[in-house]
Amino acid sequence: MHFWFDLIDKWVKSGRGQYGISFPFLVGAIALKTKEKSAKNLIDEIFENIISNPVPGYYCEVRWCGKIKEPVASIKEIESIARVAIKDKYDSGGQVSLAFTTDLMSMFNLDCETKEECVLKLKDLTMGIVEKGVFSKNCGAFTEFTNDDLVFINQVYEKI
Repeated sequence: MHFWFDLIDKWVKSGRGQYGISFPFLVGAIALKTKEKSAKNLIDEIFENIISNPVPGYYCEVRWCGKIKEPVASIKEIESIARVAIKDKYDSGGQVSLAFTTDLMSMFNLDCETKEECVLKLKDLTMGIVEKGVFSKNCGAFTEFTNDDLVFINQVYEKI
């Protein structure tokens, strides 16, 4: 499996979030394990990997999380896509790889018209946060990883 996929999967299954994880958290967790120094390169690589290398039977869904007021990455079984209000999506190898919900793309949230515009906005938004050295949203603000976050990231990494 892909580390990004396992992070999202375990996050939701552990009850840490209802839908998924924020992109700054995802980038920070992967940077921690890969020792990648360039946030921009890592952000580009993560999106490219999600778009070009889907996990068989699953797609990555970007939706708006009202609780943290941020876009989050979630994973869904391909069969469930018919029940979701998807506005735009990427396909790779005949499978949906990355999809954007209508609520995420609305003018009240990410405010984007196309999947390409959404990815650019997500990359910019993520870069603006992670370049400050903060990755985890706690009490309404992005902070450094908590000790609990670090334990979680390490547990997921050790199991892949």
